[in-house]
Amino acid sequence: MQDRVKFCHLWAQKILVWKPSSVVTLRKHAASISHNTVRKVVDRMGQISIILIAGLISLFHFEPPETRMNISDMQVVLWTIVLTGYPILIAYFVTAYVARTFPAHKEENLPKLHRLRRYMIAFECLSLAGYLCNLYLLNLPVLIDKYFAFFPMENLRQMLALFPLLVGLICIRLAFYQVNQLQPGHYREVLSLQFKFLLFPLLPMFIYLITIDALHWLPYSAKVFIVEHPYILIGLILPVIVSAYILAPLLMQFLWKTEPLAPNSGLKTRLEQLTKQSGAKHKDIMVWQTGSLLIANAAVAGTLPWNRRIFLTDALLEYFTDDEIETVVAHELGHIRYKHIQTYMLFSLFYLLSYPFFYVLVEEPLVIHFGESQILPTLCSMTFLITYFVLIFRYLSRRCEHQADLYAVRLTEKPEAFKTALMKLAVLNSAPKSIRRLFEMFNTHPSIHRRIGFINQWIARSSQIQRYKNYLIEVKILIVLLPIFCVLAVLLLR
Repeated sequence: MQDRVKFCHLWAQKILVWKPSSVVTLRKHAASISHNTVRKVVDRMGQISIILIAGLISLFHFEPPETRMNISDMQVVLWTIVLTGYPILIAYFVTAYVARTFPAHKEENLPKLHRLRRYMIAFECLSLAGYLCNLYLLNLPVLIDKYFAFFPMENLRQMLALFPLLVGLICIRLAFYQVNQLQPGHYREVLSLQFKFLLFPLLPMFIYLITIDALHWLPYSAKVFIVEHPYILIGLILPVIVSAYILAPLLMQFLWKTEPLAPNSGLKTRLEQLTKQSGAKHKDIMVWQTGSLLIANAAVAGTLPWNRRIFLTDALLEYFTDDEIETVVAHELGHIRYKHIQTYMLFSLFYLLSYPFFYVLVEEPLVIHFGESQILPTLCSMTFLITYFVLIFRYLSRRCEHQADLYAVRLTEKPEAFKTALMKLAVLNSAPKSIRRLFEMFNTHPSIHRRIGFINQWIARSSQIQRYKNYLIEVKILIVLLPIFCVLAVLLLR
């Protein structure tokens, strides 16, 4: 029974992975699509989330060793500072040198700037490697437990051990920020933006850990019942995942300064007419104040019509024409029309249901074959996470973006305005217009060049894009498999 409890607890902790894709931003979700501005900010949020979730998985796999290293608490603290700081220092010196020699203010150097940004991922991985040393060599969580034992919630207390990784990720991004002289903004605003992005995956995790800690206060008979019926843990996680998608608009308004679009403006009238034409219901159109960061972005958030909101950044309103803004919003309406937010939510739930099969069929046999190890289960879980959310999910996301692009030009019948909007987003966000397919595999959005080519195919009435007018075959397969895996997961845990 102890093994069963351990499996259920580890599984329940590891499967809670909320992607910021719950908020479909048009260029990582449309200005995520459109925000190459969005891709530059939101895609980067996705990269941070992957490294962060990998750190969380490592933390959840940690178990106090039977024999502890002969090292003092002060030495643990000092080595933690060193392992956290060395990737930051290297990143700072590299970017400081590049900032002096690389004329990033010239538009023709944008492809080089984009290639340089890829190295940021390498530094983030280096920061993760240092964090793994903090966990498995220095036993940092043991030190946290020792000095914060007064805090009654054990699982939530362990989240303090994540602090070095958070500091490393934020500081590395600040170091690379100095290279991009094209992007305005004060360091304080950049720091605030990155910190808020990190809250997206952490807040649902906090809620879940508080729930798990609360279970320890239940009567003994209730805890035994949960152990005998481990699928109850799924019931505890599902509301957290679903509420993250439903409450996303309120969370965005809490994290960032927003205000309603001027009610008497001509743009507001045009956008309201556009939403009525599409039949997409929403509560309001909000303007996201980005200050000196100059983020051109659009996003739709919320799965339910009564709390769904469309977000536009102030830079989008300032630098884009009304026709261009209309096409960007139409792209967001395409996400609503084809229920992409609900699709992403189902995709997250499918991860929750599919992980037990990965554990039983892959992870557990490997651990048995190679012997007990904390690193091996961590690597297995990370591999599954990256395969699922980086390769598979981002492939689905790119398909959804093409579908929303098609809807935008069909609804507005302004393909040239939409193509111009995409090009502006590329310039404003220092993003390359074309990306090699190998690197595009890791993006949530197709390249600007590929998206414009897709629109040109629509103009030429190409038969190859007709399949995007209906729900994607991948989504249909997901809907069919979800209840099947739900039943199988319950049977597996019985």
